[in-house]
Amino acid sequence: MFSTKSFDVVSFNSELSPARLETSANVQTTEIVYAAEDTQTRETRSVGIQTVNGQKTDAQVDYDRLAEFMKKVTPGILQALDEAYATSAFDDYNPNVTEVSSANVELIKKISTSEEADTSPHERIKIGDLSWSTVGGTLAVGLGHIRHETWCDHLSAVQLYNLTTEDNVADAPTKTLETDGCVTTLCYHPTEPSILAAGLFNWDVLIWNLRNDDSVVPTHVCTHGERVTQVCWRPRSVHDADLLLSSSSDGYILIHRLTANFTTVQPHKRFKIIKEYNPVEKTRPRSAGGTRERAAEAGLCITSFDFSSRHPSIIVVGTQCGGIYKCSLDSVTPIEGDATLIDPVIDEYERHRGNVTCVKCSPLRNLFVSSATDNEIRIYNLDEHVSQRTISVDNTVVGLTWMIGNQDVFAAYGAGACVKFYNVADGKPVTCPKVEVTGKEISSLCVNSKRDILAIGSVRAKVEIWKFPRHLF
Repeated sequence: MFSTKSFDVVSFNSELSPARLETSANVQTTEIVYAAEDTQTRETRSVGIQTVNGQKTDAQVDYDRLAEFMKKVTPGILQALDEAYATSAFDDYNPNVTEVSSANVELIKKISTSEEADTSPHERIKIGDLSWSTVGGTLAVGLGHIRHETWCDHLSAVQLYNLTTEDNVADAPTKTLETDGCVTTLCYHPTEPSILAAGLFNWDVLIWNLRNDDSVVPTHVCTHGERVTQVCWRPRSVHDADLLLSSSSDGYILIHRLTANFTTVQPHKRFKIIKEYNPVEKTRPRSAGGTRERAAEAGLCITSFDFSSRHPSIIVVGTQCGGIYKCSLDSVTPIEGDATLIDPVIDEYERHRGNVTCVKCSPLRNLFVSSATDNEIRIYNLDEHVSQRTISVDNTVVGLTWMIGNQDVFAAYGAGACVKFYNVADGKPVTCPKVEVTGKEISSLCVNSKRDILAIGSVRAKVEIWKFPRHLF
């Protein structure tokens, strides 16, 4: 089927043509023609304007209508001025935009309010409380003894230090107000820079009117049954009366109305925190033992209270037994056995496991913070019984203060030389500013929002003035 055959080789020569086909073409743009043309306005006009001297005539003024107009608008203008008095609207305003402010916290002054001596602990002086005037130009320093055996018969004082425009403070006080008892609490009036209230360890509540440069005699407001723990002016509108609240270890909160340029004192209301209060109960027992009327029983020892920023008639009260109560100044429920004594409690919050040392309501939110000897700081919603957050601290906190700049930040101070800062929104510590005083324990801290300054008092009768820029937070 298959066969094998051989054929001869066939070959051919390859050729490469060196000639190529080429084409030449020219491309050129069209000639560009330039032209110049002058443009000029064809017509101009000149117009001159000149004032004409006129003869002045005497204006006819109807003074009766002017007086009627002034009477009509004056109340509204005065009300607007009162509402704008001591406003913080321009606190962040800096007219010098080229100046770079310092971002550091700076100690600018140390003040020794008492001569140090080798005395016994019972005779040692401490800073009882501090308070800045509403315009920020004067610092009131209340002095008191650290320990008391029984009755307080110490001769103490309130020292006033003036702050210059350059934030300088003199070494010696410009005025000293003598008291017959240790000062436990101080509070300047929120709109009247010359009105200062004080509570003493010997149960008295006093008021000074410092308009007169001469020595002034205080107005006696009231006498509690035990030491005064706090005095505070009620926030008010223009037409409200000036009301001063004072609390005491005797369980009472007394409200006084001040009239006649703060020279006349009238009792307004008497509140008492009753023992064994339970908000779940619809009715309360006649007494703890069933034999005495409740008005005759001792009240809960009140350590601190503060006003709600959203509801001026609501205060939050802390007690020595760890209780925290929501109270209303508008309450009209009398206590059994005394029709003039009112129970202000309308709700109760989760209790601390130690003595409540301070209660502060947020200036912006519907919140408040509390501290106690159980080494806890708690954040509460005013409308909820259980705390939202709990902050554990190493040392006992004796006071809380809202800061400047970011009003969600509060300072905590007490045992220990450092001031701690926390944000109420999340409960986390703010570590950027460092404030550490010379002494071991801080007894009081007060913020001057007008000058961005902190005043810190210690149990060694020392006061330190710190520059604290508000943009740190």
